[in-house]
Amino acid sequence: MSAVSEHSRLQPSFCFKFFMSEIFTLEKLFKAYNDCKKGKKNTVNALNFEMHREKNLVSILEELLSGTYIPSRHILFIVTRPTPREIFAADFRDRVVHHLFHNELHLFCDNNFIRHSYANRLNKGTHRAVRAVKNFVYHNPNGYYLKLDVKSFFSSINKPILFKLVEKNIYLCVKNNKWKKDMIWLAHTIIFHDPTKNFIYKGDMKLIKLIPMHKTLFYSGKNNGLPIGNLTSQFFANIYLNELDQFVTKTLKCSNYARYVDDFIMVESKKDTLLSFIVPIRDFLKKYLDLDLHKDKICFQHVSKGIDFLGYFIKPTHMVVRQKVVRRFKSELYLRRGKEDGLFSVNDISMIKSYFGHFGHADSFNLVEKLSR
Repeated sequence: MSAVSEHSRLQPSFCFKFFMSEIFTLEKLFKAYNDCKKGKKNTVNALNFEMHREKNLVSILEELLSGTYIPSRHILFIVTRPTPREIFAADFRDRVVHHLFHNELHLFCDNNFIRHSYANRLNKGTHRAVRAVKNFVYHNPNGYYLKLDVKSFFSSINKPILFKLVEKNIYLCVKNNKWKKDMIWLAHTIIFHDPTKNFIYKGDMKLIKLIPMHKTLFYSGKNNGLPIGNLTSQFFANIYLNELDQFVTKTLKCSNYARYVDDFIMVESKKDTLLSFIVPIRDFLKKYLDLDLHKDKICFQHVSKGIDFLGYFIKPTHMVVRQKVVRRFKSELYLRRGKEDGLFSVNDISMIKSYFGHFGHADSFNLVEKLSR
């Protein structure tokens, strides 16, 4: 039995609404729910939602169809590793809506993204990004690299600019007018929602002091900033910086360019060519995206000096794991061994496997052998 027929039977008086919109249907909402619960099965929010799944899904659908949907309260917490970050976690029901929106638009947008954009995309990720940069260096052993970073990216995203970019993609996508209208309304609802107005804090309150003012949504301004961690925030980030990707690859004609979130690298054989990119990129970011380059993170060097990127140190002849990552692993291992029983939990073993998987992508035979003793 399909999701539509299964739940239509439970709410017969509501059946006539299911086909009024191409996006807001119970079938699509049920798929979004299944996508959302992957990896979230044991969380409190997911379990509470699951207990009354049909009722909750129909309730969301009613709100979407009537235009009364408002995002729920967020949970705010601070993570300290690798660097302190402020996380506003959406409620499970809102994550379902995020997946619904993402499922409708991401394939169209993904086809318009450049090949070397690697964050939060299917069959991409950190390791493919690193391999791409490694390949750039391998083919330019006597070249130079320029590594740039957007200052306080997520807290600096201009919401009106973002909304116009998302709206443009929605109109370019070949769908009917009803679909476009619903998608634009939902995009506006998600983008302009301010999580700082309705949240609960979990964790040590003192950790909030670790977040610099320029990286918190509390000081980003009314029309700036997206919460880190939400699926839609990651998706919107790619739509936003796709404008930069297109500028660098098509206008500046830089083919050896790779981006992961707000970190991006360019490799060229001539240093003057690379240096000539800095001002145009800075001006483009400011004029069209209301963003700034991080002045303290502009790195320009010969590739033989090595490129520090996503936890690895890349050279023309080899690639090693950053010492900072190794020290972090040793620190976590020491803390977990310090427990009373001295045994590793399932989460501990998962953490160890994750680190060793990271090490395995580098020339790290000696490192792994030493850590395995």
